[in-house]
Amino acid sequence: MNELEALGLALEVEKNELELYLNLARKVKDKKAKNMFLFLAGQEFEHLKSFEEKFLKFAIEECKLPAVDKELLKKLIINVKGVESEVEALKIAMEQEKLTWEFYENAAKSAEKESVRRVFEELAKVEEEHYELLKAQYDSVMKTGIWIDYQDFNLEVE
Repeated sequence: MNELEALGLALEVEKNELELYLNLARKVKDKKAKNMFLFLAGQEFEHLKSFEEKFLKFAIEECKLPAVDKELLKKLIINVKGVESEVEALKIAMEQEKLTWEFYENAAKSAEKESVRRVFEELAKVEEEHYELLKAQYDSVMKTGIWIDYQDFNLEVE
């Protein structure tokens, strides 16, 4: 997979993660859980807007748009059907973030252009931070049953 194809796939993954968090927010009953998933959906939306700009700039430089590898995209997106509890929702969200984080790390390692490498490294760091937020939430739920306040986490890349 070349850099442009990786960027195109990453764009689709970000869109699907936004949809994932919106679906999980609809499925959970706990208000704090719902708010956390809506917060993460907002984060993904902001990242998607920024990423689309970077992707379009790179695509224009290359003067072509890549085809998205649909089979690989299916492997990078978790299905949320059948989620009935906050714990299940957290497990799915953690798995999704881990898949995406690993994909971006690998894409960064294989990127030839420095600007593309930096985009993927930035995205990997953001996905890792999302995973850590979800993991902390999962640990909190499993030990106390109380949702932590997600606003204590800084999810912006420094």
